[in-house]
Amino acid sequence: MKFVVNGTQLSEAVAKVVKAVSSKTTNPILEGIKLSIKGDELTLVATDTEISIEKTIIASTFTEGETVVPGKTFAEFIKKIEDEEEIEFSLFEKELKISYGSSEGFIQTLPAEEFPLINKDIKEKYFSLKQKDLKELILKTSFACSQDEARPLLKGCLIEIEGDEISSVALDGFRLALYRKKLIEKSENFKFIANSRTLNEIVRILEKDEEVVTIIIQKNVLMCEVNGTVLISRLLEGDYIDYRNIIKEDYLSLVKVNKNQLITAIERASVLTTDVKKIVKLDIKENYMTISSSSEVGKMNENVLINLEGKDLTISFNSKYIIESIKAIDDEFVNLYFNNKINPVVIKPYSGNDYLYLIVPLRING
Repeated sequence: MKFVVNGTQLSEAVAKVVKAVSSKTTNPILEGIKLSIKGDELTLVATDTEISIEKTIIASTFTEGETVVPGKTFAEFIKKIEDEEEIEFSLFEKELKISYGSSEGFIQTLPAEEFPLINKDIKEKYFSLKQKDLKELILKTSFACSQDEARPLLKGCLIEIEGDEISSVALDGFRLALYRKKLIEKSENFKFIANSRTLNEIVRILEKDEEVVTIIIQKNVLMCEVNGTVLISRLLEGDYIDYRNIIKEDYLSLVKVNKNQLITAIERASVLTTDVKKIVKLDIKENYMTISSSSEVGKMNENVLINLEGKDLTISFNSKYIIESIKAIDDEFVNLYFNNKINPVVIKPYSGNDYLYLIVPLRING
């Protein structure tokens, strides 16, 4: 096995696949990156058995072959020499020689035949949309996924393909995110649950906003291919919560408010909270919303100008949840829909109904 490759291209490829290297395993092979040189292509693969990432780049080949290198060590080393125009690799039994300029390094390897096989024969269902639309769909919902290991389904987003739309839903028991986008093409109506980690790794491999990306599904496996990078992941299996019953259309109070003014006021209030939930109180009356917080380190009250339709209201929230949701909205103004101090608030952009966020308030004594 002997080949030469450009340092920058190799470093970029390694940075993509190393995300799939296992960090918690008793099997050393899963901590590695498999290097396969064939023809004029170098293919790098990493997997933790849940998610696999493969990247192919151009190389000058002298001798074909394959081996497995320690993933994170290899990634760090290549990053340090990425400015080299040419890097030469030569395999000698269990050692990979790396030559660059007048220098050289050696890395111990593992047998390629011990590396898990990655099945790319996935072609049952599919959908296509612009890369920028898929990126937006993921980033505006995945942050609301649960981190609770006891509720594995909620660690993912429910993706629904129906009609000419794709929707993504995430919820963790305290908040919900829903976002819709137009499709370019689909095979049929279907739905699946993808782990938030998988979705965020897809975002990282997307490169050109206006180009189309196709996601392929087969049983419990997802595959996405973008410009020589292939991501394959297991899907979550089970029945997702019926989120439609959670979202209520009726409301008693509607508040229109400047997005940035509300965010900065809540952020300032959260600084003076010491509890884990970072509780802030919203006192909504006529033309102003008073954001307040208090703790043993201090307290604050700040007025934000609003437009109120409906009844006055006092309600409390986890500041992190409300800040993250409002920041995800692109409009200058946002609409907040309230019913009472114990029912969830629904947050939408001032224009359009493509997405919304729902947050459960906190019940505070007094």
